[in-house]
Amino acid sequence: MKKALICTVLSLLITVQAWAQENQFPVAAYSGPELEKIQNWESQWAGKKIDKSNIDQVSEYVPATLVKLYKDQGSWQAPNDGFYFTVTPYKRVVETQGMIAATRKNAPLVKLNDRGLIENYDDFAGMPFPNPKNGAEIAWNYDFNTRGDSSQYRRYTPTIEVKLHAERPQDADCWELFFAHRVDADPKPRISDNPKGIHWAGFYHMYKPNEYANTRRFNLRYLDPTKTDDQWMYNSSTRRLSRISAAQRADYVEGSIVIYDDEFCWNGQISSNNYTLTGTRELLCPRHTDITKLERQDGQTLFNNLGRERIKTLVVDVTSKDKNYVYGKRVWYVDPETYIILATEIYNRKGQLWKYIEQFTQDMKTDQGEMKNYVVGCHVIDLERVWAAVSTQTVRGVGTQVDPAMFSTGNLQKAY
Repeated sequence: MKKALICTVLSLLITVQAWAQENQFPVAAYSGPELEKIQNWESQWAGKKIDKSNIDQVSEYVPATLVKLYKDQGSWQAPNDGFYFTVTPYKRVVETQGMIAATRKNAPLVKLNDRGLIENYDDFAGMPFPNPKNGAEIAWNYDFNTRGDSSQYRRYTPTIEVKLHAERPQDADCWELFFAHRVDADPKPRISDNPKGIHWAGFYHMYKPNEYANTRRFNLRYLDPTKTDDQWMYNSSTRRLSRISAAQRADYVEGSIVIYDDEFCWNGQISSNNYTLTGTRELLCPRHTDITKLERQDGQTLFNNLGRERIKTLVVDVTSKDKNYVYGKRVWYVDPETYIILATEIYNRKGQLWKYIEQFTQDMKTDQGEMKNYVVGCHVIDLERVWAAVSTQTVRGVGTQVDPAMFSTGNLQKAY
C-alpha cells in the first residue's frame, strides 16, 4: 500500500516537472526580437491619430469592417470631424496571483474524455491549457477566465438605427458570480453550497428603455454541459414572471441588436460549438481603455478618442453543433494573455458577414488588491440592418461580494 502511494506521488511529480518544462505561465504576447520589432513600429505610430486620411497605412492591423466604417463615414453617422482613434503602445497584461497559482497547480492534471470534455471540470481552477495547441483548448481557457470570480457594473448601451438617425437608450445594473473555477475571491475553488450545480450566474436590473424600466432577469449556467441555461425574467410593466426557453437564446435582448449568446462575444456552453484554430493575426485592439476619455455625440456609431494597441490575437473559427443555429459561423480574435475575446466576426447561414463586435478592456483593481483585465465597453455593428450599438461599463467592483441568493425568482419580484 505504502509502496503504491510512493509510486503515485513520484509519477505525479514527474508529470508536473515535465509539464513545467514544456509550458510557462503566464507568457507575454511579445518578447525578445518580436517585442523589439513591435517597439520599432510603435516608435513611428504610437500617439498618432488615425482617421480616414491615413487608416490605409495601418489597415493590415484593422479588420476590413472597421476600415470601411472609418472611411465610409457618411453612412455610419460620423461627427463633423469624422471617426478617429489613437495608436497606443503595447502593454502586457499579467494575470492575478490566484490565477497563476491555480494554473501551475492544476493544468498538468487536465484530462479530456472521448467527448472532448474536461474530466475534472467541476473541481478544476486556473487556465487548463496555458500553451493551447488547438481551437478547443483556447475555448476552454476562455471558459475558465472567471473575470475576478464576481463583479458588479453599470452598463449603458445606446442602440442606433443608423438610417433613421434614431438612438434607443439601454441602461442596466449587472452582477455576475462564478460558483466554480474560482481563483481570486474566497471561497476557492468553488462555492460549496451549490446543490443545483451552477457554474456561472448573471443578474440584470434594467432602467431603460422605458418599457423595460425595473424589469429584471437572471441567467444560470450549469457545470453539466448537457444542461441548457436557465433564464427567468420579471417584466415590471406586465408584472409577469416568465421563463426564457433555450430556443429564445437566439432572440434579441430587450430591444437591442445582440442575442443572449453574444454577450462577452460568447455567452454559452463551450460544448455547444466546434472550434478550429486557423492561426494568428496582429490587430490594433482597445486593451487598456479609459472610458472617461471616449468621445461620442448622439447617434454616433463609433467612439472617438479610443486607444488601440497592437496585439497578436489567436484566430478561432467557431461553428455551432446545432445545424439550425441562427449564425453560420463566428470568428474569434482572442487575447493570448487573458483569453478574452477581443473581437468577433459573425456570419449568417449564407456565409455573409452579419455583425462585427469588438470589446474594450482595462486593468481594474479587485477587492483583493490586484489588477484584473476586464471588459469595460464594446462596439457592435450590424451590417445587414445597418444598425449599431456602443457600450460602456462602469465597473463598481471586481472580486466583490455577490450574494448567491439574488439569483432566484423571488428576488426578481422584489419591490424596488
